[in-house]
Amino acid sequence: MKRPISPSPNPKLTAADLDRSLNVEQDTILPSSGFAESVMTAMQHEASAPAPIPFPWRRAVPGLFAAAVVLVALIAGVILVVSSAPAATPVQASTAGVLSSQLAWLVHASSAATLPDAIWIGSSLALIFACFLVCRRLIFVR
Repeated sequence: MKRPISPSPNPKLTAADLDRSLNVEQDTILPSSGFAESVMTAMQHEASAPAPIPFPWRRAVPGLFAAAVVLVALIAGVILVVSSAPAATPVQASTAGVLSSQLAWLVHASSAATLPDAIWIGSSLALIFACFLVCRRLIFVR
């Protein structure tokens, strides 16, 4: 039975049209001959695979804690340096801006290295070296 072509662009869908479109007996999809076997083989392979290696949290937590402490100390040091910077005079503020005057003070203060500055630089280099040794020990376990 041939259906007449409807003059409207969107013809009404009837229940018979829907039943004919959804008829399961016409459109059965069968897998290929080796599909079920290949799926079962892949499932058995995945089931027999060893468990993934867990992340070594016991070794990572001290490093994360030390990094957090260093980050807090760095932020506190920056806040301390910026808050202890001398206030810019109105002439400096109008010509160069407050930020550039604080940076100029920081460069001037770092260029005049005194004994406390050398102690801070030496201790920071020692801390970097200690972190390097700890990381090397954690990575290259004997």
